[in-house]
Amino acid sequence: MIENEFKLSGKVALVTGASRGLGRAIAKGLASAGADLVINARSRGDLENLKSEIRTLGHSALVADFDLGKVEEIPAFYDNILQQVEKVDILVNVAGVNLRKAAVEWTLEDWESVLRLNLTVPFVLDQCFARACIADNRGGKIIHIASLLSEAARASIPAYTASKGGIKMLTRALAVEWARYQIQVNAIGPGYFKTELTKPLWQDSSFSQWVLESTPANRWGEPGDLVATALFLASRASDYVTGQTIYVDGGWLANL
Repeated sequence: MIENEFKLSGKVALVTGASRGLGRAIAKGLASAGADLVINARSRGDLENLKSEIRTLGHSALVADFDLGKVEEIPAFYDNILQQVEKVDILVNVAGVNLRKAAVEWTLEDWESVLRLNLTVPFVLDQCFARACIADNRGGKIIHIASLLSEAARASIPAYTASKGGIKMLTRALAVEWARYQIQVNAIGPGYFKTELTKPLWQDSSFSQWVLESTPANRWGEPGDLVATALFLASRASDYVTGQTIYVDGGWLANL
């Protein structure tokens, strides 16, 4: 039956940035579909709380607290995960950062810190994931988090915009290269969502009003709005879908 295509029983999913917001919602959604989880963020306390919630859904969750900004240590971090769960079938790269200030005021350190977490970290994790899948002769699913800023631009966030444009093209590049290994690589592009990362925006009444007027659905997205799309891209239902960015934006990009 068609619903079986969306079941994740027997699968293990690694979700970065899982302690809150979009990552937390996606992790719980994948667990609800039958997956066991490896949950990553820097805050162990928040991850332990999420682990308890996932266990109430009848699935296990391995807490993997680690600062992904330590890019050189990611391969060792990933190997340590594999020693505990043996395999990872689904990789969801949610962890990200943003800085807001006039482009002329950005330092090189500012620029590199955003590009490192938003673009370099997903690539290195993707490499680790693909190497293991190829060595084991099995496929897998990679999900990136893109953005409306993969297609459009706003002032004061040049590094975020560049990194999300890069994520869109990285998704395509890896999809083309790894399709022969049955590794599908796709991305979700959220519209304006209420999260901790966007708190300065949705608490700004004038900006929030602009979002409502620019979004045909006339509301901000909530983290749960991404779950079904993530489930589709993590499941057998998307086995012939790769290199795509699916925008979940309430119609924002379609609105002129």
